[in-house]
Amino acid sequence: MDITNLLQIQMHIDEEETGLLVHQLSGVQCASHSKVYKTLFVGRNKFLTFFVGFTCGAIVAFLLSWQSWITQPTKDNLQTVTCQTKTDLSTLQNTPYVEEDCAQHTFFALHKQPERAGGGGGEEEEVVVVEKSCIGMLLRDDIILTTHECSQSPAFFEFISGSGVFLEAAPHTALNAIMGLHPLGFLLAKDAPWHYLFLDRPVRRARMFLSLPSKPSIADVHDARAVPPYITCKGYRPIAHNFPLPNGEMIPIGEELLKVDLPKDLVLWEHADLESAPELKNDKGERWWTKVITLEEGEEEFQGYFETPKIKGPEGSISVVRAHSRTDFIGKAGGISEAFDPRGHRRNVCFCYYLIRWKTQQPFSGMHFFDWLDYGSGKLLFEMNKKYNFLPDVVHENCVKKYFNAKTVHYFNATEREAYEIYLSSAKDGQEVIARYKQSNEAVGQNYDDDPHLYMFDLNKQMYIIDKNLWDKAKYGRIKHTAVLAGSPALSAGEAYFKENGVISEINFSSGHYRPKVTAVTMMYQWMKDQSLNTSAFNWMAMKSWSVEDCYATDWKGFEIRDYDARVLEKTCREVTKSPTWTFKDD
Repeated sequence: MDITNLLQIQMHIDEEETGLLVHQLSGVQCASHSKVYKTLFVGRNKFLTFFVGFTCGAIVAFLLSWQSWITQPTKDNLQTVTCQTKTDLSTLQNTPYVEEDCAQHTFFALHKQPERAGGGGGEEEEVVVVEKSCIGMLLRDDIILTTHECSQSPAFFEFISGSGVFLEAAPHTALNAIMGLHPLGFLLAKDAPWHYLFLDRPVRRARMFLSLPSKPSIADVHDARAVPPYITCKGYRPIAHNFPLPNGEMIPIGEELLKVDLPKDLVLWEHADLESAPELKNDKGERWWTKVITLEEGEEEFQGYFETPKIKGPEGSISVVRAHSRTDFIGKAGGISEAFDPRGHRRNVCFCYYLIRWKTQQPFSGMHFFDWLDYGSGKLLFEMNKKYNFLPDVVHENCVKKYFNAKTVHYFNATEREAYEIYLSSAKDGQEVIARYKQSNEAVGQNYDDDPHLYMFDLNKQMYIIDKNLWDKAKYGRIKHTAVLAGSPALSAGEAYFKENGVISEINFSSGHYRPKVTAVTMMYQWMKDQSLNTSAFNWMAMKSWSVEDCYATDWKGFEIRDYDARVLEKTCREVTKSPTWTFKDD
């Protein structure tokens, strides 16, 4: 398909700089001195193209080396350089990232469905990418802006230039429905990377700012006589102005997208977000941006997490959120951050230190907490403080990032959890209660030296016991209650003591993450009664502050736990707190 199009790239340098910048986009090299716009039209004459290209290349190389010796332009300086060329869209390719290229891996060719060439003889098939028919622009790692026509069918694209790895993109049904018959449309990249996974949903990176011609441009140094630019760069921040259609028409992107009600978190605007949007950067040097937030919005975000049903659980349950419901914001946010932590559930002991710094930093960073923690100024916070002794009140050495990042809690998946599920049965004489693992039917092992096993009792009345003697501490680190149910709510949590042959000798309710109340004892006690087990066969180790008065003070009718009767629970609570095997432990 021999389609020609007008592609443009614009870079900013200081008005007083007269040096030469060379910028590459899709194999096209553009050069200009300050306030000078030079246009190079490449025709079809191959000899002329070769001669002009060779001559200009030599001149550019000489001037570039001379300019770099004279002066080095800074990345945030403002001066317009515009170049344009007619090029076949089928030749559009990503270019290697260089420091001046703010649009790294943002523009690429969209290919039709690839064909598979048979290897024969049992060899693996080779993916052969065929005709390049469209171009795409990444607004976010998973959202591709393209023409309406190209947004109607699947395509393949190389996410990182030169990697040879192609991702599939499918029509974005929801966004295209909003766009209707507008000239532009969207594709949704399948399996696109994210910079972290939060609450089971990927957090994508915003890659582009959109310009509105009707709004004053922050980088407004365009010559009124110049052709409107395709993209401009302010430092590392790319600003998209126009999108080329196959017929050569340039569509103002911002004006076009302003006509439709796109999700607010999808678009960053030049006039509103360019200077305020926090920049995030990973260890690979990749940059992206997010909308600025206030401290109040950041705290409200945490408040929303506190109310997440998956984490908070139904009334009557215990959870990490409910365990910290009476503490201040820092206490609650620090307590639940381990469960939310997108980098492998780092231990919660340090989160409070970081939350205090995130909240009190002046001026406020404008970032969401986890963005700030790992990609903003919190990334190396305690390394800096430890080196220069800025904050001597940091008392926990493990909060230094290299230790903090390394010590995580291994959260079980469903398969791992099933291996620790137990069932209870009575001994032959009916006097003892025995615990066995469901999968192997083996008795739970005896514990020694006052080192009890850890248990969790989930919302479905399934009990899990972790024998610390068999736990692979070298591989997974110390076992925590949050690990077993992956931070989910439960009915009870604590520790259990065992004699030989899986005989239970004592159960307590000690869990710093979940902090069970007398209601947890009551539901476990009733569960055992429903199985006709001898509930006086072992000690129920309660906290000293618990008493029968808690049974009267509890709103049992407000419980939302399945298969429990409020009147029965209140009666059971009084029964267990008066049981001869009801003993106490320090709170």
